[in-house]
Amino acid sequence: MQSLKLSIKKYLTRSSGQNKYTYMDPAPTVFSYRMQRLWLTPFFRVLIRIGLPVFCIFLLVSMFLSKAENRTYLKDVVAEAQKSVQSQAEYRLQTLSVEGASQYISSKIRAKFGDIFPVNPFELNLEEMRKWIENIAAVDSAVVVISNKGLLSIKIIEIPAKFVWRAKDGLALVSDKGKVLRSVRSRANFSKLPLIAGEGALDALAEAKNILSLASPIEERVRGLVRVGHRRWNLVLLNGQTIALPEISPGLALTQAIVLSKSQNLFERDITLIDFRDPRRLTLRLQPKALDIMKKNKTVAFLESQNE
Repeated sequence: MQSLKLSIKKYLTRSSGQNKYTYMDPAPTVFSYRMQRLWLTPFFRVLIRIGLPVFCIFLLVSMFLSKAENRTYLKDVVAEAQKSVQSQAEYRLQTLSVEGASQYISSKIRAKFGDIFPVNPFELNLEEMRKWIENIAAVDSAVVVISNKGLLSIKIIEIPAKFVWRAKDGLALVSDKGKVLRSVRSRANFSKLPLIAGEGALDALAEAKNILSLASPIEERVRGLVRVGHRRWNLVLLNGQTIALPEISPGLALTQAIVLSKSQNLFERDITLIDFRDPRRLTLRLQPKALDIMKKNKTVAFLESQNE
């Protein structure tokens, strides 16, 4: 067991040059005690270890940026570093790729953007390029992305043409919703598309599609549809033949005309017009030569009857 005298001596200090001892209280001071208790607080430790250095750094940076010449110097350094990185050859775009577009759309895009290569990708505004492409009438949507190996890729979803429309100023391709996609010089490259004409034709494309679908048994004879008076359609066939359809139920009248043609070979005869505007009374118009022959035959038959 430790002696009491020995434990007391720990807190006694001898003054230099004197045989006197001073007693020291082992308990901490009030300030030391409060600081120790405060250091045990997690928030205070975080504030001293992290908050104080961050505040000092922020203060130094603020003092540095408070001067205009320092800000200008820093901007110049950043711009120079950015320029040095962007000017490297491995980052430059060399070629343009257009996917999903027809030759017309592809040539139009290449004519607009093909001359800018090679180009720095950081100088391109891909969003503006996409908007320009989508402003082309025949383009439904476009995606412009930068691919690997220096390639700028443009992917196009094109609006398909469903009709060739003969307008007053020429031919144009039209979608199934009546949107004019582009003008064309000739129908030769679009012979598989049906031809439509007449005022108000674009406003009745749904009815035109229905008529053309019903005309599939004679599709090899069909040349197109002509809108008459914003009210009805004429189906134009080869050899100058025309089927005048009524305003109401044109599909039913066309079906009757097709059935009648199969039984009577109407399309093989010298007929220019098959008039179904009044379904109760079918009217046929013959070609001039056939009409002259019919008149001659009637005259001969009349003379023969008179001679008898």
